[in-house]
Amino acid sequence: MKVRTYAKLPGRFTVEDFKKISFDVVALTDRLQAVEDWAKLVAAHIYLDHVLTQTLRDTIPDIDGYLGGGHKTFADKLALCRAHGLVDEDFASTLRAINKARNQFAHRLDFDVTDELKVQLFSPFSPMRDKGDVLEEEGFGNFLFTVIMLLEFERIYGFKVRSLEKEAQLLREQIFEALADSYGLKR
Repeated sequence: MKVRTYAKLPGRFTVEDFKKISFDVVALTDRLQAVEDWAKLVAAHIYLDHVLTQTLRDTIPDIDGYLGGGHKTFADKLALCRAHGLVDEDFASTLRAINKARNQFAHRLDFDVTDELKVQLFSPFSPMRDKGDVLEEEGFGNFLFTVIMLLEFERIYGFKVRSLEKEAQLLREQIFEALADSYGLKR
């Protein structure tokens, strides 16, 4: 059995990290608790689309030119995030499955999220957990909440990585200057 691995998150997030959450977490939890399962799926999809868009805006200069140039689908945004290494492939497969399930509801009058669909979405995402977890009273909402928050924390983790990369570049430049000065090399 393949065990899913994600980018290692720091041992804890700071208060400043939590301030970077790009949506109201309380509103999200209210939406995922107070509605039927089909509406939870639609609401989760909206939040996931938002986080993908924010991830692209945080990472790619002038992305709004691309995003504003006609309708970009969830799949388009996810593919672009994947192309830039912003979303892990295993996690992307969960996002694609949620997108596919949501699209099925967008084009049918059948709004029932079956237990089979819940297990289909949950099992690849969390293969070590009991499949029955997603079928519990709040299981499906908790699963969707977890997916959204993981994507959001991956976005926030990107800030930390970019900051460390900038710090490393500055350190390399300072080391080069020190070496150049010590050997009398022109800069």
